[in-house]
Amino acid sequence: MKYFWHSSNSVTALYGAAVVGLSAVVMHLWQGQLSTEALARVLSALGMLAFHCLALLALGRQHSEAKLTKLVAVIWHLGLWCFVWTILAGVFALPFYYSQLAPIGGQLLIAAWLLLAISAWRRS
Repeated sequence: MKYFWHSSNSVTALYGAAVVGLSAVVMHLWQGQLSTEALARVLSALGMLAFHCLALLALGRQHSEAKLTKLVAVIWHLGLWCFVWTILAGVFALPFYYSQLAPIGGQLLIAAWLLLAISAWRRS
């Protein structure tokens, strides 16, 4: 677990790059080609990814060795993959599209936020 936060921060930085890259692609290459509903889904997924990217970076700056804090980061990563990939895969007909993963991803994100609230009390 020596490199946990290094790995988490590196993957999170890739999320940030994906947000910027996908936003540019949506606005320049697919502008006017996506339906309003599809565009709303993509923007929602990118917004969720961007927000949690910042949260993961803030959490990673703590370099906490607390198991609960690390669990929050792991659940956030898993929740983001389930939620964001499912939304984008549905819009762009990507492989491994399972519509049932989006709600699971959302529930994982909520659970991680609740665990973060608990971890704040456990440290004090």
